[in-house]
Amino acid sequence: MIKKTYPKKFFSVCDTLTCGQVFRYKYDKETDKYEVFSTDKHCYLSENEVETVVECNEADVSYFEKYFDVERDYGAITEKLSAFEELKQAVEFSGGLRLLRQDFEETLFSFIISANNNIKRIQNTIEKLCRAVGTDMGGYYAFPTAKQLQKLTVNDFRDLGLGYRAEYIYETSRTFPCEKNRLLGYSNDDKIFKGLTGLMGVGPKVANCIMLFGLGRTAAYPVDTWIFKANRTDILDTPRKVQQYYQDRYGEYAGFAQQYIFHYARNGRK
Repeated sequence: MIKKTYPKKFFSVCDTLTCGQVFRYKYDKETDKYEVFSTDKHCYLSENEVETVVECNEADVSYFEKYFDVERDYGAITEKLSAFEELKQAVEFSGGLRLLRQDFEETLFSFIISANNNIKRIQNTIEKLCRAVGTDMGGYYAFPTAKQLQKLTVNDFRDLGLGYRAEYIYETSRTFPCEKNRLLGYSNDDKIFKGLTGLMGVGPKVANCIMLFGLGRTAAYPVDTWIFKANRTDILDTPRKVQQYYQDRYGEYAGFAQQYIFHYARNGRK
């Protein structure tokens, strides 16, 4: 295992993993470490008073450096967003949270499963899906590719606990491979959003989550019930209005602001 260390100030393990952007991780109380899974890879995260430690196989170092976005200057981001009066408390509370740069395909299917669902159920369903058709990596299972998902029927998906989402995963696993390169080729967020919402099971909030967490489109601003409650006003009285206003207000930093607000609204606001 290779160990890499990063300043804890801008890399809080718990805050980063439990803010709703990722579902494939588990915590070991005895070792005080988190194990994180992405595609067919895994790593361990731990922290001390000043550092966060990432441990992974030598072959996966570059993957997880990208995954944890280690080259980005989060000090500059928090400074920029703290200039907005309404964000000062959220940034101060949530500044150790990082945006993960996750695999596009895994993020797509994970967030289709996440719609109108709770974290524990999402995690359990994804784990069942990995065990059903994901590659056995020896000790854990890889997240299944779209091609592997195509081996399952709608009833198979229902048996794995997907409920009404079974048809979404079934259909999208068949259409996504043809759409993937086209979506990756777009540089315009509006085109990506339109393309994603054309996939079965992908609504506006899920599309923005996929753009933010799976495509690195940091101007995306997903609006769920927590964000809508935190941001709504008499004028901003729909999720779409909230999304548009704060995308315009925060620009390329909107996604970071969204995560800080989300984490603060759930865990810090009195």
